[in-house]
Amino acid sequence: MMRRWARAAVVAVALVATGCGGSNTPESELSITDPPQINRWITVGGIEVPIGTTDGPSNGEWEPFAGFSHTPQGAALAAITQSVQLSTASDRAWPQVLAGVAAPGEGRDLYAAHRGLVEISGTDPEMVPTIVGYTIDDYSDTAATVDVVQRFSDDSLASSTTQVVWIDDDWRLNLPSETAAITALDALPPELVNLEETRK
Repeated sequence: MMRRWARAAVVAVALVATGCGGSNTPESELSITDPPQINRWITVGGIEVPIGTTDGPSNGEWEPFAGFSHTPQGAALAAITQSVQLSTASDRAWPQVLAGVAAPGEGRDLYAAHRGLVEISGTDPEMVPTIVGYTIDDYSDTAATVDVVQRFSDDSLASSTTQVVWIDDDWRLNLPSETAAITALDALPPELVNLEETRK
């Protein structure tokens, strides 16, 4: 079981470490529980991630994800898409992805040091999670803490805590200087912003 969660942590977040709403509504009127409008889901490194209609990302999957709205919804989509893109990036692509999606700091430097020591050949299909939704523990104009809820092939649930910061007019991952927090769940959180219904 310990090995399973260790591998899940790598897939879900980082190595060391629809509804209505969305940014069509003025930021002052948005609630952190309002869901983003989802345009489509795309597969990144074997994991499906949601792409917002107006909340981002605004660029393609072959570039580091960027262009998120300055809203709770934009922060949540950045936390989901950027963490998946970074954690599944190939040995060749990860430096470019890291530079594009992570804020400068000790966490980014530590990630780079550890990532350069390992090789990744792809994701294990049995370990690939399904993104269920998210909760936002804390939100301000400059930072947000997002718990991304995932379901695995054995129907077990877990949430990964991801922090993002608003820098250079966009949300970026604030990578931890310690191992990222992965929490096993017995049930879906009551405050969950559920994204599963937006899959087409």
